[in-house]
This record gives sequence, structure tokens and C-alpha cells, in this order.
Amino acid sequence: MDRIIQICKIFFLIISIFFSLDLANGKESSKNIYGNYLSWNFAKNIGDIGKGRDFFTNVNFSELSDNSIEEIFFESVILGDWSNASLISNQILKKNKENFAANLFNVTESFLNKDAQQSIKYLNRINTQEFDLNFIKTLMMWVSYPKKTNLIHEIDDNDCIPLLCLHGGIFYMLENEMQTAEKYFKKLNQDEFGSLRVKELLLYSFLKLDNEEIAAKILRDVSESNLNFQKRNIDFFLNNHNYLNPVLNSNDGLAETFYNISSWFYSKDLFMYSAFFGNLSLRVRSDFYAMKLLLLGTYNQLGYVSLANKLLNQVSSKNLYFFKFAQIKISLLEKIDKNHELLNYLKDLNKEFPNNIDIKILLADKLRKNNNFLESIVFYSEIIKNESVANKWSLHYSRGIAYERLNQWEKAENDLLEAIELRPDQPYVLNYLAYSWLDRNLNVNKALVMLEKAIKLEPGDAYIIDSLGWAYYLSGLLDKSIYYLEKAVTILPNDATLNDHLGDVYWKVGRNQEAISQWKKVLIFDPAFKKKKNIEKKIKKGL
Repeated sequence: MDRIIQICKIFFLIISIFFSLDLANGKESSKNIYGNYLSWNFAKNIGDIGKGRDFFTNVNFSELSDNSIEEIFFESVILGDWSNASLISNQILKKNKENFAANLFNVTESFLNKDAQQSIKYLNRINTQEFDLNFIKTLMMWVSYPKKTNLIHEIDDNDCIPLLCLHGGIFYMLENEMQTAEKYFKKLNQDEFGSLRVKELLLYSFLKLDNEEIAAKILRDVSESNLNFQKRNIDFFLNNHNYLNPVLNSNDGLAETFYNISSWFYSKDLFMYSAFFGNLSLRVRSDFYAMKLLLLGTYNQLGYVSLANKLLNQVSSKNLYFFKFAQIKISLLEKIDKNHELLNYLKDLNKEFPNNIDIKILLADKLRKNNNFLESIVFYSEIIKNESVANKWSLHYSRGIAYERLNQWEKAENDLLEAIELRPDQPYVLNYLAYSWLDRNLNVNKALVMLEKAIKLEPGDAYIIDSLGWAYYLSGLLDKSIYYLEKAVTILPNDATLNDHLGDVYWKVGRNQEAISQWKKVLIFDPAFKKKKNIEKKIKKGL
């Protein structure tokens, strides 16, 4: 797949150079128009949306389908190219004045220019058969604010559409009509909507309404989601409302509505629409963290890695979702192999939150995976000593791996045995200790019993299957060994160690040519195999 992308990028570069020469010579031919479109299309298909911007600004829209024009429009908004998006939205509206995406883009621009009448005009153009009327009602509420439209009415306890209920409550709270606002919020709270953003707003609202009993219950629900590195109490949020991103004005209200629209499209797997409205929301309110979190999910679905990374770099720790943002950033940096940057990020987090166990575990795990075993052991040991930490089996397991990799076998064995004592049915711990014994030709019978237990717990894992096959090999049960080792290689045919084991058992039963073939595969799959000299010797002389 990576090779295909590289080929596409090279082809894309050749096309780019070819058609840029026409531009340099002052030629705006049909060939060049098509070239710009083709270059943009290649950039889009290889996920380089930023590069595509260099070309879609030169595309002649009369040559394109309506779908392609709308796609370029959406990408302009996603990239924050507002002037280009404005030009395209007008092109779209010339063909179809009811197009809801173009109209809503213009609603936003007019709103930011403080032209409420123009915003209302664009809203009134939208065909409600294509776009939910309740979204339009809510948008109308905020572009008209502080005017009380006929869309705001006293709540009917038997019929409160969540969207209008939420925004109606916020509207009345901003107007200091607290009793009416409380009716809306209590109705929402009764219905127990699962949205964390709704809970976040309800937490703020009940704090403002001095109803700490309901606020405390909501906070318990939010805390269970483990979205932040630090557990916060009611007193903290009473003094730090900004962590809850409250809606304090019409800009915030409009951004909130676009968040609701973006979330709706996301739930329908319409990710380009979700990203489009997410960016409109952030255009109106740049510090909207719930929106940024949703947008990251959208970018992940669309494969827009660079945009996700850019968005993550704009996130501070002063928001309710920071732990989630950090997890996404860690995952993204791992995905793009930015190991040095990732380690520095985790170390910075550890400095900012020195008492947080979750960060220390993330840092210790990453150090171990980067072969910084000594440093990882320091963190694991510190965490294990902490009496408040539960489920320490995984920490002993991880520290045991680090000790084993440093050839400190006695310490490794103690940790792995402790992990099994704490969690006797963990198949990967059973496998790691058992295989470590087999590798040292120790406790072969014990290892075999452990692996027979592990295979029942995790029957499809190739490494556990291989370990069991190797245990049978060392026990002299060669028929069983062949069965399991062949099964392991079938699951992971390119693994060097698995092929080495299968070669050994083939040789042992007299299938010499097949054995040599397996050993040769080892050096093909892993030219730097840790037992390379031994493999070369076996290829020449056998066992």
C-alpha cells in the first residue's frame, strides 16, 4: 500500500511540474484546466489534502460536475481557505439557491460580519426537505439573538425535542430567566441523554442555577468517562467554568448548533459533511474543545493525518477532554512513527501532571517499546510502590519483560511469577514466562502445562500456538509439535522465529529439505535475525 502511495505521489509530482510549466508560460489551456483538476484529484486520493489546495484554486468549475465542485468547496472550508470557499459557495448558489451547505457557509460569514438580516435571508432559502427544520430553528435563534423569535416558547413537559430543549434552556439562561431555563435543563437531565457534551453543558447550567445536588450527580457520570488526567470536584468547576466550554453569547450558541449538525452527520457516517460543519463551528468559536474532539474523529475517518496533528497542536490542557486528546495524539504519533516526538510529549505530560499514574504508565510502556528498558523500569517500580494503584499484574508483567530484555533473568522471573499470582488466567503472561523458560531450557514440563492452559484461553494467537509447539518439541512429542508449529506459521507465515522452529522439527523427523527451506525463509524475512549465525550453520550442516 505504501509503495502504491509513493508511485501516486511521483506521478502527481510529474503532472504538477508539467502543468505548472504551462502556467509559467501564460497558457491557461483546456489541457491546463484538466491538469489542475487531475492534480487535485491525485492529491485528494493519496490523502494529501493540503497539497491539493495548490491546484483546486485554479480549477475551472465549468468543467466539473456538481459533486466535484461541492467536494472542493468542502475541502476549502476544512483547510480554512475562506476566500476560496466564499467564491465557490456563490458559484454553487447560482446553480441551486437552496443548497444547504453553501447557504449555511454564507450564514456564518454574514453572522461574523454582524449582518443578521443577511444570515436570516440565507437560512430562509434552505429547502427543509433536505435539511432538518429543527437545525434551522436553532440557527435562527442564534443569528437573531438577542431578539426573542417565535421559535422560542415555553417548554411542554410532554414534548421537548432535545436540540430545541438544550438551546432553549441556554437562551433563557443568557436572558437571566432562570426558572424557565431550569425547566428545560431538568427535562433534559430526566431524559438522561448519553452525549458528554450535553452533560458538560448541564453541569455548568446546574452550577449556575445553584443546584449542586444535580450538578454533583452529573459530575460523577462525567468522571466515569475518564476524559481528563485529574479528578475534579464541584468546587473546582464552580471556580473554573471555562473548563466546561459554556455557551455565553450568540457566537457560542451558533458554534454549538454547528457542533450538533456535525455530530448528526458523523453518526450517519457522512464524514465530509461532519468535517465541513465542524470547521464552521470552529470558525465561530476557536476554543470549542468538544468540537475539536469530534473533528479529530472525523479526520481519522477521512484519513487526514496532517490536519489531525495540526488540530492537536492547538489543544491546551485546560479542558474537560484533555486525557482523550492526549490519547489521540499518542496514537497518532505512533501511527506516523514519530517516536522521539512522542517520548518528549509524554515526558512533558509527566512534568505537568507529576502525580498522575496513567501518564507514568503510558511513558513507561513507550520507553520499554523503544528499548529504553532501564528508564522504563524506574517508572514501573515507582508505580508499583504506589499503594493506590490497583491491578498491578500488568505492571509486573511489563517490568518483567524489561528485565528479561536486559538479561536480568532472576528479576524478570520474579515479576512474571508475581503477575501470574495476581492474574492466573492471563494467557499472554503465561506465554511469556513459559516461552522464556523454554528458551533457557528450564522447567519444560511446567512450561508445557502453562501453555496448554494459555491455548485454551487464547486459541487463535500464533505466538502462543508456536510456544506450545516448541514445548512439545523439547518434550519429544514431535507429531504434536509439527501440528502446532505448522498452524502457527499458517497464521503468521512471515515470522522468522516461527519458521526457525518449524525448520528444527522438520529436520528432527527427517524432512531435511523442508527444514532447510524453512531456515532460508528466516533470513529472507529477517536478514538481521538475532540467531543469524546459527541459522546459516543449520542451512549448511543441519542440526
